[in-house]
Amino acid sequence: MSDWDVVVVGAGIAGLTAARACAERGLRVVTHDALAPGGQLINLGALADWPGPPTTGPDLMGALLTDVLDRGVEIAYGEVTGVRTDPLTVDALTIDSAEGPVTARAVVVATGRRPGRLDLPDADAWEGRGLSHCATCDGPLHAGREVVVVGDDEWTAREALELAGIAKRVTLVSAAPGWSAFSAGRLDEAVEVRVGGVRALEGDGTLAAVRLDDGEVLDASGVFVYTHADPRTELLDGQPADAPVFSAGDVTGADRTLLTAAADGLRAGLAVVARLEEE
Repeated sequence: MSDWDVVVVGAGIAGLTAARACAERGLRVVTHDALAPGGQLINLGALADWPGPPTTGPDLMGALLTDVLDRGVEIAYGEVTGVRTDPLTVDALTIDSAEGPVTARAVVVATGRRPGRLDLPDADAWEGRGLSHCATCDGPLHAGREVVVVGDDEWTAREALELAGIAKRVTLVSAAPGWSAFSAGRLDEAVEVRVGGVRALEGDGTLAAVRLDDGEVLDASGVFVYTHADPRTELLDGQPADAPVFSAGDVTGADRTLLTAAADGLRAGLAVVARLEEE
């Protein structure tokens, strides 16, 4: 008998929604997270487009976490480093983590994305010196100052809007704008949008300016980067096609929205239930 029916890797909104769908159908579920439950939700303020009464990211995550714990889901901490399939039967999985290996009948990978990055040779050197990936976390450091946001999707637009309530001026630099109509209208009121890319970051010790592709230099104490936020697919790579390993949320490459992540977590959870009920 396996240690668990289902191991979920990642305790953001997709992972916890998948865990809840499995647990409420009587499966034994544990959710692993390298840090703490919450994912992107814990870094979000008011959720303007979430259905239901007004709420914030931490409040929504708190309610979801309470719900899954009440349904018997256990939370484990420590990074999961591998998912191994028994060569004799794909239905026997071993999950390697910092807490030691466990076995499961199915795994849901909800590991999200890596932080965004700029395609510049010295970009990493600006981490902690003005380059950031989280408006709620680092936005207050730039209160009353000018910042630049770089990215192309709905998540980028929402981060820019979050910063617009903090910074003196927000400029969103986007190579191919792809945000929804919901955010597009609000951006027109609060954020200046430039189509293009970033050529260089400039400053003496800390960021002072961002140079755009067209040569224009924007004063900026911070640059918030969401481009090239690649899915963390390591646990999915190389898995047999028929292995009971499922994916949910941002790791699938889907649009980075809360509703999409929650719906995808539910889809993955129900797929696990269907698979295990067939056995």
